[in-house]
Amino acid sequence: MGDAKLPLLVVRRNKRTAGLNLLAGSIGFGLAVASVWLAWQEGENILGPLFLLVLVAVYGVSAGQQFRDETPKVVIERAGLSLPGVAAAPIEWSRIEEAALTTGLRAIGGGRVDIVVDAETYARLKLGSRWLGDPVTRRHGPRPSFSLIGSALDTPARAIYAAIRKHQDGAA
Repeated sequence: MGDAKLPLLVVRRNKRTAGLNLLAGSIGFGLAVASVWLAWQEGENILGPLFLLVLVAVYGVSAGQQFRDETPKVVIERAGLSLPGVAAAPIEWSRIEEAALTTGLRAIGGGRVDIVVDAETYARLKLGSRWLGDPVTRRHGPRPSFSLIGSALDTPARAIYAAIRKHQDGAA
């Protein structure tokens, strides 16, 4: 009975994707510093290169934070779908109206899991933006839904979807 409270699946941020973002941010930062230095040496306006430097620095800091992030992003539990940082409490299985798998390129962790919930649950979620690298993002459309982005997570979208379906069917 002790294992009844243990989560069935814990999903964290994909370290490979976060590491590649950190590498890209580091390379971009180096190039932006070189651009500022070159513009300054040649006596040109450095406003443009400085703006680029700030943008790349913000991207690099964000990528570094994501690389160090070890917190769970998705937890499949008997009580429901837990989204730490997005939802204060697990979303009960009865509140999930629909879950669908969208496949993508396997090489990058492919696909996403699209989840439709009731409007009351959706209103309580603090959803992120894909362009900021968030693994749980808002979906635009007429239905209250969000996506779990497979490439940003350490578990393939297929496995997450299968665990959700198994629990939804078991809860019904």
